[in-house]
Amino acid sequence: MQTKFTEEQLRDPDNFANEKVFKKCVHCGMCNATCPTHQLLGDELDGPRGRIYLIKDMLENNRKPTEKVVKHIDRCLSCYSCMTTCPAGVNYMHIIDHGKKYIEKNYQRSFFDKLIRYFLSITLPNTKVFRLSSLLVKLSKPFKFLMPSKIKDMIELMPTNFPKKSLPIKEVYKSSAKKRIARVALLTGCVQKEISPQINEATIRLLNRHGVEVVVPKKNSLLWIFKSSSWKRGGCSSRF
Repeated sequence: MQTKFTEEQLRDPDNFANEKVFKKCVHCGMCNATCPTHQLLGDELDGPRGRIYLIKDMLENNRKPTEKVVKHIDRCLSCYSCMTTCPAGVNYMHIIDHGKKYIEKNYQRSFFDKLIRYFLSITLPNTKVFRLSSLLVKLSKPFKFLMPSKIKDMIELMPTNFPKKSLPIKEVYKSSAKKRIARVALLTGCVQKEISPQINEATIRLLNRHGVEVVVPKKNSLLWIFKSSSWKRGGCSSRF
C-alpha cells in the first residue's frame, strides 16, 4: 500500500510505525474472510482492509474523524482473526489501536453515546450484572419500538438464554495424561464464559488430554500472574 506521510508526520512514533505496517498490506482481502463484522454486515468498511484505508486517510491528512468513520472503527471487535490469515503479516492490531486512540483524541462523542459506552463497560465484565441486564431485556422487548435504533439493535443482540456449564468450577484442572508437560493460565474472558462456556470447557479438556494442567485464575490472582517472572504471552493462555 502506498503512503503519503510527510517528514513532519513521521516524527510521530505511532505514524512512523504505522507507515511500515501500511506498506505491508497488498490489498488481497483475505482478512475479510475471517472478520466477523464483515461476514455479518457485508460492508467493505466493516472489514480490516476497509478500516485500514479509513485510518490511513485520517492520519495522512490530519482529518477529523466523522460519525461514519467512527461507526466503522468502533465496530471492530479487536479479535485479530485477520492477523492469523494475512499472508503479508500486517500488524493490524497496531493500526486499529492507533486509530481508536486517534478517534478518542479528536472526536467529540454525544452524551447518549458516552452513556451507552459507560453502561457496557460496567455490564460486560461483570457476569452478575450481565445476567441481570438480560432479564431486563426480556421485560423491555415489548416496548422496544419506543426506543432509539441503537438500543433496539442492542436488545436484538442480547442473549436471554444461557447454556449450562458442564465442567465443575475449579481453579486448577489437572492433566489427565500420565505426565504433566506444561502448566498454563487460561483467561476465560467476560461475556464468553456466560454465553458460550463450551469454548473454554473444550479448551480445558483438550489441554488436559495432552498433558497440560490448566489454571483458571481468580480476579485477585491475575496480578500475581502478570508479576510472575516466568510470565510469557501466548494468546488466550500463557505458560508459567
